Amino acid sequence: MKKKEMSRVELNEATAKFLADGGKVTKLPDGPDTRRYAYGVRVPISNNVDLTLGVDPANKKQVSAFERNSL
Repeated sequence: MKKKEMSRVELNEATAKFLADGGKVTKLPDGPDTRRYAYGVRVPISNNVDLTLGVDPANKKQVSAFERNSL
């Protein structure tokens, strides 16, 4: 059995009657954030991260930096 939907006029009348009888409208608390992101993990952008750490070094300076920083 399908319920009858209220028209805008019926909803306005029912709301006015509810408020006239002492009813109060309260704001519900915010729910969980359900937005979908393209990736599962968000990593903050930082200039402190060496993205070339796993790449073969091209010169001696990179070789020494690679050996110092990789443990």
